[in-house]
Amino acid sequence: TAAGDRILVAHFTPKEYTVAASVDPAGVGTVNGGGTVRHGDTVKVTATASTGYTFVNWTEGPTQVSTDASYSFTASGDRTLVAHFSLNQYTVGVSADPAAGGTVSGGGAVNHGDVVTVVATANTGYTFVNWTENGTQVSTDATYSFTAAGSRTLAAHFTPLPQPLAHNAR
Repeated sequence: TAAGDRILVAHFTPKEYTVAASVDPAGVGTVNGGGTVRHGDTVKVTATASTGYTFVNWTEGPTQVSTDASYSFTASGDRTLVAHFSLNQYTVGVSADPAAGGTVSGGGAVNHGDVVTVVATANTGYTFVNWTENGTQVSTDATYSFTAAGSRTLAAHFTPLPQPLAHNAR
């Protein structure tokens, strides 16, 4: 009921929303950002891959919303974002030096963390010397195993066996 002049002030507060961010598959990366935000805020979520994984994209439900590891947007409602990562794949190339010295096996496409075994088999008249990568010796064992952490180019080196001296019959 009006009983005189009054000055009334309406107070408003921005709506608050929840921005949830998670990782898929679990344990292969981390996400930062999100939480409780206010309507109109600029929100930034950041995905960081664990060693051996690569960031792929952000999705919300079945929809891809960004392929950038750092994704910014203006808050206008609750969001549930998922950062997707993929396991790194590498190529292990193997070769024989000289080619006539022997055969090699075990190269090809591998996943990060796989145990890779490459094998050098000397041809008749040759012996295995070593495995090298970019001119640096990495093993003197014909069967060389390592854990994949990147692409590699390995060369198996062979050397000819000494030839027996011929005897002259007199």
